[in-house]
Amino acid sequence: MDRALHRTNIINNHLLQSNSPQFISTNACLSYSSPELNEVSHFDLKEMLKLLDGHNLEDRDRLFNLITQSKLFNPRKVGEKVFVSPGYNQTMEQQREMTMKRIDYLLEKGVFRGWFTEKGIQTELKQLAILEVVRIFDNSLSTKLGVHFFLGGAIQFLGTKRHHDKWLRDTENYVVKGCFAMTELGHGSNVRGIETITRYDSNTAEFVINESAQKYWIGGAANHATHTVVFSQLEINGKNLGVHAFICQIRDADGNICPNVRIADCGHKSGLNGVDNGRIWFDNVRVPRENLLNSVADVSPDGEYLSAIEDPDKRFAAFLAPLTSGRVTIAVGAVYTSKVMIHFKSSLGFSWKSFVAYMCNILRHGIAGGS
Repeated sequence: MDRALHRTNIINNHLLQSNSPQFISTNACLSYSSPELNEVSHFDLKEMLKLLDGHNLEDRDRLFNLITQSKLFNPRKVGEKVFVSPGYNQTMEQQREMTMKRIDYLLEKGVFRGWFTEKGIQTELKQLAILEVVRIFDNSLSTKLGVHFFLGGAIQFLGTKRHHDKWLRDTENYVVKGCFAMTELGHGSNVRGIETITRYDSNTAEFVINESAQKYWIGGAANHATHTVVFSQLEINGKNLGVHAFICQIRDADGNICPNVRIADCGHKSGLNGVDNGRIWFDNVRVPRENLLNSVADVSPDGEYLSAIEDPDKRFAAFLAPLTSGRVTIAVGAVYTSKVMIHFKSSLGFSWKSFVAYMCNILRHGIAGGS
């Protein structure tokens, strides 16, 4: 009861004082005055960055410099610092258009070169560093790139050489614009329970994708994606063989939606408006037999199901194992944000109370680069 009364008093005071000059003048965000941006720190900031970032420092610096040099990222110089801002006050359509322009710019500068065509731990570390810098700047840009490269990752891990040779270079160069059609409206991310069904037609050597539900909240689907990896129940001769993944084209090179595919825009969001989330329906969409990602299981031209893993549960686990990295990157986003906060506080050298006020100012005016 005391807690409820306390909250009621806070709300009451807020309502009664909301028009008071005194109330406005004490608001941290409104009364904040920035410290000198060239203030000398008490320790070496470069050494702190090495500790926080850990690897690929030159790649991070190069990408940060590319961002601050382009008007697409709204650079603004204040003192000795350059601030960049995503531009959240733009309309949804403007944010989506700007996200694509930023991707085109980064592609032109070779930021994603070798993403799939080069292999090894150094390539993977470079990918992580690039995604971190992009995410620190704007979640919409990082999400848009993430779902696209997640399509390439699915092809890389769930596919075999025939898929790698055909799709990976075009995915890396953004000729193929990807999205990831797993989640459905009726069940969320309960992958085992998805309702999409794909049947094999041995007469034409094609898979036929049919969906009674809808793939929902698919990033990139509403406007730009040309291809998607569809997760679906595979059915052969009336037998359900569990969840499998298929490459499916949903738009042509001119942006026209493919036959038997229906797409709707999920619309405005309370964030990430630079990402075009959409719904996809499949109505007997035919894809070649070769579009089954077959590292775990395959289907012969005459319709025989082939897999070295006989246990359906283990087969399902094998399909999902490569996809856990996508969930990890979502959680890692919190680490990126924490690093930004630590860097701001340390580089400007003021108290946590002032730091909160400073972050309020950042939310209004943009983010300062510190790489």
